[in-house]
Amino acid sequence: MHESIGAAIRRARRARGLTQTALAERAGLTQPAVSLLESGARVPPLPALERVADVLGLRVTITVEPADTPGGVSRAAG
Repeated sequence: MHESIGAAIRRARRARGLTQTALAERAGLTQPAVSLLESGARVPPLPALERVADVLGLRVTITVEPADTPGGVSRAAG
């Protein structure tokens, strides 16, 4: 099972001894935006996510899989 984006960011932020406010300032976001990101309540635009990742020394990767694979999302035709 993959770690959620928010959980990975929270773990990396804490490992670097940063507060949400410090991360927000370095990434050009607000503290509430970082809080929402870490809680999973908000997925930021890709450029903002990349800035957060850069501050934390993380790499953003996107995986695209067919919808019929385990864990994928299926959509009914119609």
